[in-house]
Amino acid sequence: MGFLIDQSLTKIFSQAIALLLLAQVIRLVRRWSRLRHIPGPTGAGWSSCWQCRGALSGRYHEHLKNAADQFGPLIRIGPNELLSTDPVVLRSMSAVRSTYTKGDFYTSGRIVPGVDNVVSERDEAKHKAMRAKMAPVYSYRQDEGFGFEAGIDRQLLNFISLIDRKYLSTTGESLPLDLAEKTQFFALDVIGDVSFGEPFGYLTKDEDLFQYNEINSSSLPVMNIVSVYPWLGRIAHWWPLSLLLPREEDQVGFGRLMGFARHFVRKRLADSTTRRKDMMQMHTNNGMNEEELIQQAFISIIAGSNTTAHALRMVILSLITSPIAYRSLIAEIRKVSPSVSNPISWAQTQTLPYLQAVVRKGLRLWPPVAGLGFKQVPPEGDTLNGFFVPGGTEVGQGFYTVGRSRLVWGDDADVFRPERWLLAGEER
Repeated sequence: MGFLIDQSLTKIFSQAIALLLLAQVIRLVRRWSRLRHIPGPTGAGWSSCWQCRGALSGRYHEHLKNAADQFGPLIRIGPNELLSTDPVVLRSMSAVRSTYTKGDFYTSGRIVPGVDNVVSERDEAKHKAMRAKMAPVYSYRQDEGFGFEAGIDRQLLNFISLIDRKYLSTTGESLPLDLAEKTQFFALDVIGDVSFGEPFGYLTKDEDLFQYNEINSSSLPVMNIVSVYPWLGRIAHWWPLSLLLPREEDQVGFGRLMGFARHFVRKRLADSTTRRKDMMQMHTNNGMNEEELIQQAFISIIAGSNTTAHALRMVILSLITSPIAYRSLIAEIRKVSPSVSNPISWAQTQTLPYLQAVVRKGLRLWPPVAGLGFKQVPPEGDTLNGFFVPGGTEVGQGFYTVGRSRLVWGDDADVFRPERWLLAGEER
């Protein structure tokens, strides 16, 4: 009798396993079939391994561009993910009245467990309310009395002073300068000055305070993987894994800067009599509470410093490796130097056409934001580049690929040639 019972249980168990496997196969086939009409790399429709391989390579942007060059402006890069490199589509998805919403990708921008910020918040109403409090900060006028430009100028002078003190080579001594590191120092101190009215001190001490840059660089592969698998970020916020995340009590890394940010916010709120000329004061004036101020400070430190430093590095690298462009910019600077302030003002830079062309060209070739920023197709679906895309599909925005598209920019799309911006008409 016992033998028969065991045999029956084994049979039931085997059938259950077979049914589960069959259900999984059916689920995978259905998931694959909904976007099977859209071209893409082999295997990308079955799993996210193709994306993961690119993210781990450290050259994800090139991985995506190569695929777009092969398959066209709309390609399938995952079971439910597409990549668009069509400027018209990208503009439409991000338009003010677009029915596309933020995809799951954005949840990886959550810093504090259980607390969303302007990057990670996917609820449209909540996100709109957050943006409404932030918008005035990024549309201020200098004559309104806020010293954002003055803060940037202070740190620019500190940057130049650091180079003068320690890194000017002579005929007898060559002093190498790690520009990648120093631009990160500069960006962090600018964020501190403009956001809180107080720099962190990277340029003054000329060292990687709290090992922030070292830890930031080493965490990039992990961040790339989380951008491919956003659910990993959510799991990391669960206890006990959340104990491994940066905390304000840390003495090194981002946790240390988080602690500084909270300290600055609480110090400011405790002193309601003093009005400063920085971003925190404007955020406070616009109704942000303590937690919102802290979250905004975190975002400014992470997103603001990395993107600013990246833009500086790549524009300068592109310029110094292009002798013709370099000489043209130097000639323009020498021509106006007797008549501009030191440092040059923002308004004065707008009168230098070649400088503007250099910056725009550098940002086109090396966009500071390399993430795909997936948008979710509205429930009724949409037609993109002749393909019907079902609702709920996530469409990534290939900014790097668009910036180097030969269809948009011509055969020399990869060439650093600022003159393109001077020769183009207003319609371009």
